[in-house]
Amino acid sequence: MGKLSLVAGALRRLPEAASLIRRHGRPPGVLYFGGSPGDDLLATAVVQQWHKVRGTKPWYLTRHPGLFEGNPDVGLVRDYSPELAGALSFFGVERVRLKYHDYDAAEDRSIAPKDHIINLMGRSAKLPGMADPVPRIYLTVEEFEKARRSKPFLVLQSSVLGAAMPIRNKEWFPARMSAVAAHFAQRMDVLQVGSPSDPALPGTIDLRGKTSLREAAAILAHASGFVGMVGFLMHLAAAVKAPSVIVFGGREHPTQSGYAANVNLFTQLKCSPCWLWNRCAYDHECMQKISGDDVIHHVEKLLLAGRSAP
Repeated sequence: MGKLSLVAGALRRLPEAASLIRRHGRPPGVLYFGGSPGDDLLATAVVQQWHKVRGTKPWYLTRHPGLFEGNPDVGLVRDYSPELAGALSFFGVERVRLKYHDYDAAEDRSIAPKDHIINLMGRSAKLPGMADPVPRIYLTVEEFEKARRSKPFLVLQSSVLGAAMPIRNKEWFPARMSAVAAHFAQRMDVLQVGSPSDPALPGTIDLRGKTSLREAAAILAHASGFVGMVGFLMHLAAAVKAPSVIVFGGREHPTQSGYAANVNLFTQLKCSPCWLWNRCAYDHECMQKISGDDVIHHVEKLLLAGRSAP
């Protein structure tokens, strides 16, 4: 969106902004990102840090309001609109568009972050970094209890290519994840979550495309473990403290986008972390080096350790 059209849109939204301020009071700030649900989920850690450091609750503009339901750190949640944010700024409200990296289209590469991406988002809002940044989602008792199952279960995803912004270099191999599913399905339930287009994992309980974001969170809150790749479900599992084995490969380092509580399978090569989106000159060697047996081994250890009460 061009700067002139954004200003024009903000001017059109001035009456709405004035009405919101009359009804809810002037917010200390309005934050927005505008990307995938994963980006807005990461922003829950930023609003928590804002509340902790500044003692106020910012408003948040999002396409995924369910991620902020019941969140005690956010003031008002409204539909994503840079124009509304601009209109609020005319009334002296601090406007912050969160970001964590720049994209080089010529290279098809994100500029490698020098800190965890949540901390970079927080830096957009002039907030200090967090030692262990983790997103948050707040489930109701009813949501939590509805997802309870009578037997222990694992949650797996087979692909990340169904994401709103698919990145080929985050993808592991569905055939290897199928081997992981087959191994554990012999003794426990294995649930598959993700996009309807994800390759099916034989022997699993198929929930692809059948859950809302909050329903998926509630399922993960009860899971004995989650196995997946870098993306929304990894962040959602962290938000509900689900023990996780994450196949990173070599595109990005776990310290840049992952969580210390997880088992993060990263491959150190001369080219990693590359932050390339889709092209790879080395036939995805970083992913090739992570076998199905490697993942099974780490999941077995995770199951042996057990998980604390959610």
